[in-house]
Amino acid sequence: MKELNISKCIIQKRKEKGITQEQLADYIGVSKASVSKWESSQSYPDILLLPEIATYFNITVDELIGYSPQLTKDDIKKIYTKFCKDFATRPFGEVMNEYEQMIKEYYSCFPFLLTMVQLLLNHFTLTDTDENKKALLQKCVFLCRRIKDESDVVDEIRQANSMEAVAEMFSSNFTRVIDLLDSTIVPVSGEDELLIQAYMSVGDSKKAAKICQVNLYQKVISILSLLTINASMHMSEPATFETIYQQGCQIIKSFDLKNMVCNPVAGIHLVAAQSYIMQQDNEKALDALEEYVDIVCGYTYPLKIRGSSYFNYIDEWIEESIPLGSIIPRDENAVKKSFIDVLYNPIFESIKDDDKYKLLMSRLEQNMKK
Repeated sequence: MKELNISKCIIQKRKEKGITQEQLADYIGVSKASVSKWESSQSYPDILLLPEIATYFNITVDELIGYSPQLTKDDIKKIYTKFCKDFATRPFGEVMNEYEQMIKEYYSCFPFLLTMVQLLLNHFTLTDTDENKKALLQKCVFLCRRIKDESDVVDEIRQANSMEAVAEMFSSNFTRVIDLLDSTIVPVSGEDELLIQAYMSVGDSKKAAKICQVNLYQKVISILSLLTINASMHMSEPATFETIYQQGCQIIKSFDLKNMVCNPVAGIHLVAAQSYIMQQDNEKALDALEEYVDIVCGYTYPLKIRGSSYFNYIDEWIEESIPLGSIIPRDENAVKKSFIDVLYNPIFESIKDDDKYKLLMSRLEQNMKK
């Protein structure tokens, strides 16, 4: 917790107002010695006097005592980045103690709480037992419910509801996930298109283009994610699966997504490799794994969420609108390790001795060491 800065604040505000300690003391109804002790940090004003002192200087009580319940977007990014590094390099319990202290200090800063929920959802698996994992997921649920109950910002409430659903999904509380999300699927309203047309009508073509591109980007990524899920549901149906996979590949090519750091861009090829293994088509499985390795080895490191030549407005939007900006939500070394680990999936046992598989693994491991 930050130290109270009442003394500094009183000195600064008194000088700005051009009054003496005695004049302030007379107004408050205390002795000059009391004001002197406040300013030298020998004592603090009685709690009942704080509103009167704050009113006299035309500031809030929070400003008077130097307390800031909110964090800036940059503050939140720095804290998140530090915790990501700490989770990757320090004992989990030790880092969680610091996490809890930060939660207490900024319990009313809802953008910060949302980010801390995301942090925990990305790192809860690092704890040692299933019981502890479940407890951490319930902590996420508790924080999400607090945000939903206390925040008056619609987008914060929406994000909290989505993150609560993620926590419940990880906890295998599938019925609860349905309860949280089933009513959120509503018909498309067309508001985005209206907003774009409105900006075009007032002559702001750049703003219209940016909004159009951002919405297109979000929808394309969403479609690719849904195709990946759809492909996973049809892995044992060769013809249907092939159609879905090729649709995904076409979207990646059409919208220049290959070098964009986005889970479904690489993920759909992993699903394809698994499906081809099930179909006993090892050659196609290896081709799909080669696509996966090409993508993750082609990323620009250090990793960050970024646009492309096609989505050239995305970088600006990411920094303006996403709480973490372009920061990857996990430590980069942990992400690199996960890129390798997925290829050790037992489903690939039948091709682990294949020369192409060995070359792909070697290339991937060497690249991730850079």
